[in-house]
Amino acid sequence: MLLVKKLQSDKGRPKAAFSRALKVSGLLVAALILNGCASGGATPLEDAVKSLLPGDAGHVQQASEIAFASLVVDTGDRSGVLVLGALGGSTTFWPTGNNGMLSLYHEGLQATAGLPEDLLTTRYMPFQASKMPQANKAATAYVPWQQATPLEYRLERLWEDSDGLTRALGADARLSCATPKVVTLPLGEQRVEVCTAQRHWDDGSRSRATLWRDSQSRRLWAVDEVAWPDGPRIQWEVARPWW
Repeated sequence: MLLVKKLQSDKGRPKAAFSRALKVSGLLVAALILNGCASGGATPLEDAVKSLLPGDAGHVQQASEIAFASLVVDTGDRSGVLVLGALGGSTTFWPTGNNGMLSLYHEGLQATAGLPEDLLTTRYMPFQASKMPQANKAATAYVPWQQATPLEYRLERLWEDSDGLTRALGADARLSCATPKVVTLPLGEQRVEVCTAQRHWDDGSRSRATLWRDSQSRRLWAVDEVAWPDGPRIQWEVARPWW
């Protein structure tokens, strides 16, 4: 069931925390290259991950010239090379300019700031945990793509829409991965498993996310997903790793 409410105190807390992280990471950025326009056409993430931004080899060249951890990113309204701003545990923060931010947790999409609609938080849990009391679910820490596949799991997301409303929606998801193969990333080849996450949302919608994970470490090298039904399509690939 889709939940909608006015942004009041509970919206302020996650947004305020994310804003603080944004300010801190802004001080730590060594370099940032961003092209503030959308890329068009089909994305090569769907074609062996040769380059995230179609027809723009300049981003690959930019990534090769940056000696810091970086991503090649396309959020629909902006695209380019982002440099790691801050790292806290398993969470990384990637400033996009104009008070924008992309946050990843274990290389998966966690939150955004500065987009027309922003993802506030993401939570995963084993499928059976969705049957547990709320207090137990809150304590569950789970990263589905680090598990053996195929598997089923639960996804819950909270976001702010363009009207300033907070929305929440969950999905039952199934992750399956293909046989490992070598693909080309901006700074070289990697042996990865192409994984597909089929999401069945509580409002009846369906969506799919594609993840390229390392066949040994199970870290994510690239992701292509729609954050929620009718939400923004966000794509990124690791240009220079931070691990």
